[in-house]
Amino acid sequence: MAVEITMPQLSDTMHEGKILTWFKKEGETVARGDALAEVGTDKADLEIESFHNGTLLKIFADSGETIPVGEVIAIVGEPGEKVPEPSSSVSSPSPEPEKRKEEEKEATPADTTSPPKREAIQEASASAASSGPRIKISPLAKNLALSKGIDYSGIAGSGEGGRIVKKDIEKLLHGADQAPSATPASNQVSNVTPKPVPAARPTATASGSGAAVVQNLSSMRKTIAARMVESVNTIPHFYTTASIKVDKLMELRSTLKPLPQYEGITYNHLFVKALGLALKAIPRINAKYADDQLIQPEAINIGIITAVDDGLLIPVVKSADLLPLSEIVTESRGLVQRARAGKPKPDDLLGATFSISNMGRFSVESFTAIISPGQGAIIAVSPIQEEPVVVAGKIVPGHVMKVTLSVDHRIIDGLVAGEFLTELTKLLEEPVLLLA
Repeated sequence: MAVEITMPQLSDTMHEGKILTWFKKEGETVARGDALAEVGTDKADLEIESFHNGTLLKIFADSGETIPVGEVIAIVGEPGEKVPEPSSSVSSPSPEPEKRKEEEKEATPADTTSPPKREAIQEASASAASSGPRIKISPLAKNLALSKGIDYSGIAGSGEGGRIVKKDIEKLLHGADQAPSATPASNQVSNVTPKPVPAARPTATASGSGAAVVQNLSSMRKTIAARMVESVNTIPHFYTTASIKVDKLMELRSTLKPLPQYEGITYNHLFVKALGLALKAIPRINAKYADDQLIQPEAINIGIITAVDDGLLIPVVKSADLLPLSEIVTESRGLVQRARAGKPKPDDLLGATFSISNMGRFSVESFTAIISPGQGAIIAVSPIQEEPVVVAGKIVPGHVMKVTLSVDHRIIDGLVAGEFLTELTKLLEEPVLLLA
């Protein structure tokens, strides 16, 4: 039985992906787990794996094409099996950020010389589809039409059963027999991609005293920039810092490190386990704000902020409160290694409800972290410092680590933040609790 392969959502911020390379050709045998294609997203270049055995019957998206999440890109089935028509239709457009919808509403008549946005054409064609028969159009033709600003709802297709195919769109683009309804909408802002400019070039400064290098931001960097601006402009941050004595934690790590099930254990692994338990005890910190509502996820999924070339990825440890410490070590190592290698699995970057940023390798005393949109809190972990501490009324040498909790003050007050840090401190200062 033929199975549709769709553009997957490979991160929480992904709305579309660009086909970079097909590893399989039409007619080739495909096994479960085989990499079908490499896709460029807003965060990384990722591989799409097959979850089925069979033959790659049809590819609907060529290398270089940008495809919305959920759109059919290929079909896998039995050799010789008839290729069915993709079930994705224009009545189910891919989700787009709310911000883009607002931009469409605000478009003015002055924009009449520009072709429409992709989203506007999707909405116009979707409206036509909902009020009449389903429009039959191939994914390749659909994406070409959207990229060129053509409303395809009135085009008579030349494909099987009247299906609109790529050559029908190309025919319009070359000015032959253009259907009256295939005219671009007149009140939308242009979404034509400008010609690329060199990645870096020296530019004289205004004062003429020197030169500067101007470099285009990568897709990942643009996404980070947009989300950080969104966070600081929409989330009222509130910060609370605690100093935690970690001598016992250091002893526990030294004890566990030689054991095979804890191979490669780091302080971050111990922190992820402690955070999972603390979030279970104080679940309000695991919540998020959305549309004047408090959303309380059932799962506790901790994102580990990981530095990669030119940016950050956040692989996610799922159900951190339920996993034993040994599994957290194994899972975290795999997640971070795949992220740093630029080969995270499709599910690696999805679903974080809380994040940890650890700068323990650097010479900083303390820092604060910015909350990721879609979450309610983040914790910043600073390096371990050797300093005097008071034990049983005496001043003795000790090891202290500062942590700073950033919370969304719309849903989390200082009292709750204090309760959470108190619980986390207890778990880290008596780390045997992490093994229970």
